[in-house]
Amino acid sequence: MFGRIFALIIRYKTISFGSFPRLLSIFYWPSVQILFWGFFSNFLIQNNSSSVFNVLSIILSAVVLWDVLFRGQLGLTMSFLEEIWSRNLTNLFITPLKEYELVSSLIIISALRTLVGLTPAVFLANYFFNFHLFEMGFYLIFFFFNLIAIGWSIGFIVSGLVLRYGHSFEELAWAIIFILLPFSCVYYPLDSLPPIMQKISQLLPPVYVFESMRMILIEQIIDFKNLSKILLLNFLYLSSSILFFMLMIKSSRKHGILINQGE
Repeated sequence: MFGRIFALIIRYKTISFGSFPRLLSIFYWPSVQILFWGFFSNFLIQNNSSSVFNVLSIILSAVVLWDVLFRGQLGLTMSFLEEIWSRNLTNLFITPLKEYELVSSLIIISALRTLVGLTPAVFLANYFFNFHLFEMGFYLIFFFFNLIAIGWSIGFIVSGLVLRYGHSFEELAWAIIFILLPFSCVYYPLDSLPPIMQKISQLLPPVYVFESMRMILIEQIIDFKNLSKILLLNFLYLSSSILFFMLMIKSSRKHGILINQGE
């Protein structure tokens, strides 16, 4: 089992890091976002001297943590779509590979891509803006793993839909995360949304992550009720999305769709 998982990780690592354009995209976007929002935040601070808390730290923390979710989702989805585009799914599934081994390898390569992509961005933020993300301590690790788990949940749902219903769903790999962005309260508190949007937002784990982040950075308060909601919702969504992905694989096998997948 572990040998097959490791073999897939090596394959996805080669695909992700073996091409300069792909490697550039992994490093480029997180760093550009950090620089853009950092300079934008500096502008806000310079024109709002009455700020009672560190606006720069709040915004950059939100940018970095949101990118964890985005990179986690995109890393998983793109790794799986590479198999579809290269018409390699049939080759994979005629081997002894199990569905849960494919799931494990996609999760691991997504985490690796996210860490590699965000590391230079965090150092750039520290150098240019004196930004210290690690001030959140243990809770930074907690937020990281829960946000990337949300990304995996979205990635498995998108991958399952593409596998079962074809390339028309590939656009979701880029679009769905930005559909969720207004409801996730990344840059503003939950109570700033209209009541209807608040009801929807309360069903999404990112809301509680970013609400907790702001409470830690602004008020130095830990809301354990929010942390428990994050864990509960993530467990439900991740387990459901993995189950959905596996069901889509079985359905595609049953209907003979795997052979027809590709560009």
